[in-house]
Amino acid sequence: MVEYSSEDKLVAGVPLGGIGAGKIEINNKGKIVNVTIFNNKGFPIPNIRGFHILIKPDDGNPFFLEKDLPFISLKNLESDIITYRGLYPFIYLIGIKNKIRAKLTAFSPLIPKNIKDSTLPAVGFSLKIEGSNSGLIAISFPNIVGSNPIGRVNRSDGDKIIFTNLRSIDTDPRKGEIVLMGDTTDLITQYNINVKPEIALKNKSWKEKFENEDPWKSIINGEKYKDDVHEVSGLWDDPAGMLITRYNKDSEIKFVLSWYIRGKHVLYPYGTYYQKNFSSAIEIAEYFYKNFEKLRNQSADFHKIVYNNTDLPEWLKDAIINSAYILSSNTIFDDKGRFSIYESPEVCPCVGTIAALCYEGGSLPLLLLFPELEKSFLTLLANNMREDGYVPHDLGIHSLDHPVDGTTSPPKWKDTNPTFILLVYRYYKFTNDLDFLKEMYPKMLKAMKWELTQDKDKDGVPELEGQGDTGFDAMSVKGIDSYTTSIYIASIIALKETAKILKDNDTLNEMTILLEKARKVFSRLFNGKYFNPWIGEPEIKGIFLGQLVGEWWSEILGLESITEEEKISSALEAMLSINANSSNFCTPNIVSEDGKIIDISPQSYSSWPRLVFAIGSIGYKRNKKWIDVVKKEWENLVKKGIVWNQPSRINGFTGYPDPEIYLDHYIGNASIWSFLLIK
Repeated sequence: MVEYSSEDKLVAGVPLGGIGAGKIEINNKGKIVNVTIFNNKGFPIPNIRGFHILIKPDDGNPFFLEKDLPFISLKNLESDIITYRGLYPFIYLIGIKNKIRAKLTAFSPLIPKNIKDSTLPAVGFSLKIEGSNSGLIAISFPNIVGSNPIGRVNRSDGDKIIFTNLRSIDTDPRKGEIVLMGDTTDLITQYNINVKPEIALKNKSWKEKFENEDPWKSIINGEKYKDDVHEVSGLWDDPAGMLITRYNKDSEIKFVLSWYIRGKHVLYPYGTYYQKNFSSAIEIAEYFYKNFEKLRNQSADFHKIVYNNTDLPEWLKDAIINSAYILSSNTIFDDKGRFSIYESPEVCPCVGTIAALCYEGGSLPLLLLFPELEKSFLTLLANNMREDGYVPHDLGIHSLDHPVDGTTSPPKWKDTNPTFILLVYRYYKFTNDLDFLKEMYPKMLKAMKWELTQDKDKDGVPELEGQGDTGFDAMSVKGIDSYTTSIYIASIIALKETAKILKDNDTLNEMTILLEKARKVFSRLFNGKYFNPWIGEPEIKGIFLGQLVGEWWSEILGLESITEEEKISSALEAMLSINANSSNFCTPNIVSEDGKIIDISPQSYSSWPRLVFAIGSIGYKRNKKWIDVVKKEWENLVKKGIVWNQPSRINGFTGYPDPEIYLDHYIGNASIWSFLLIK
C-alpha cells in the first residue's frame, strides 16, 4: 500500500467518487482538495475550507485529524503525526495525539459488474479511536452549492444536514445539493466558517486565512452552540454544518457525504448517470448509509482480482490497483448511458483519445470490471467515424459530440484506424460478444480501407507525412516508423481473425496477403539487434521504446506475433540493457546505443510511463529483469507524490513531469494492468 506522512509532498490524493460522478480528494494533511463534483473535471476547486474532524476524548486531550489548522488559538490541537495510506478507492488516514489514535477510512464504491453502486456520487467515512474509552467526534463540511454564494442555506433533517442554494439558476453548473449524514447525537445545522472582519483585520489577514473557532470551542467546553440558519446575503458569510456523535471503546462511527448536481456546465452540457437511479442527494445518502457494510466489503473485491495473482510482487499489485484511479477522476458517464474517459482533464481535455496507448491503456480495468462501459465508448467512436473511413483521435474537448481528427491534424493520423480495429477485436476477445463484433465489422473494414489509402507507394505499409501524424505528435517523422507499422500489422492480424470468425473468406485472403507484405517492410527496419525507430526524416540512430507496441497488442489478444520471436526478444534485450539504464529516474523513449538519451523532442528524451509499463509487461514474460524497469518507473511516481495524478511523460534528465507539457491524470498509465493479461 502506498504510504505518505503529513510532511511528504502529495500532489493529489486518492479520488473519491463514483464513475462519472466527480470526486473529492483528502490529502495527507487531512484537507479536502481538488473537488470536481460539479461536472468541472477540467477545473477542480483546489481547496475546500470548513472540512474538519475533531476528536474529544473523555480520557484525553481534544485534537483534530489534521495538520496546519486554520485557527488562531487552536493550532496546538492538530495531530502530532498523520499517516496517509492509499489503495484506490480507499484511503486510510491515521492521526496520533498523546498516544490516542484516530483512524479514518474513506472510500467510494467500486464494485465489479455493478454499475449502479459504482456510479454513486458519495463517499463513506468510518472512524475508530484507539487509546480512549469514550468521547465525542465532530465532522464538519461547508456549503459550496451554487457558483454564487448568495442564496446558500443549510437545513437539518434528523441525522443529516442538507446544503442547498435557493438562488441557483438552471444554467449554474453548481446547482444541486450536498448531504452530510451519519451516526449523530447532536448537530449544528449552520454556522459561519469565517471569523468576524475585525478579528481577521486585527490578525492582518482576509477571511480566507483563518476560520471561526467558536463552534469548536463550544464542543471542547461541553457547551451547546446556537444554530444560525439563514440564507446567505453577504460575502463574509460562508456557511458550514457539523454532525456530532459519541464513541465508545471499539466502536466505529460512520458518515456519508453525497451530492446531486442538476446544473449544466457550459463545457459539459450533460446530465449524469446517477440521475437515472436516484432523485436527490438525500436519497443517495440514505441508500449508502443503509448499505454501508456491503458497499465497503464489495468495493474491495476488485483488489482480489489483482492480489490473487500470486506471481506478482506486492508493490506491483498496489501499483496496478492504484492506477485504476482514473475511473473516478477522468470518467464521463451521462444520463443517456454514454461513457468515455478524459485523456487529461485539466491540460488536454480531449475525451476518449485513442492511439499511442491512451484509451487503449486506460480502459484495461474496464475489460475486467465493467466491460459494458467499454462497449458504450466503442459504439460512440464507431458512430463518429468520418465519411471517408477515418477514425477520429477523440470524441471532443470536454465533449462527447465534437470529435477531433488529432491534436496536430491536419493531416489525419495514421495510428487511430489500426487502434480502432484492435479495440473492437479486444472487446470481443474479452466478452465473446459476437453480435457486437458483427455490428462493428463493416466499420472495421472501412477503417482498414482508409488506412490502405495512406500507403502511397503500395508496399503494404502506410507512410508518415512528417507533420506529427501519430500519437507521438510532438515528434515529427517522415517515412516508415516502427511504432505505427507494428500496430498496423497487429490490426491486420486482428482483422484477419475477425474475418475467419465471421467466415468472410475474401477479406481473410486479402489480409493474409497484406500481412506478408507488411511484415517484409517491418523486417527492413530490423538492424540485427532491434527495429530502427524509422526510415526517413529526421535521420537518427537509436533504440525506440515504441517499436513493439503492436506486439503488446498481439500478446494481450492472444494473436500470432507481429514478427519472428528472435527479433522481438533481441529488441527487448536492447531496450532492457540500454534504455533502462540511461536515466536514474525512468526509461526514456529513445536512447542511442552508447546509452545517451536522444534529445530531438520531449517525446524522445522523456519516458511515457504507459509505454514503459506496456513494454515491460511483454518483456517480463521473457526476462524477469524487466520487473526492475517497471519498479523504477513506479517508484519515481511515488517519490514525486503523483501516484493519483500521473503525468503523460517524465523528463529523463530530471525525473519530473515534463515542465513544458504536464498532462495531468493521464489516461494511459493504467496500461500497467497488462501484467494481469499477458502470461
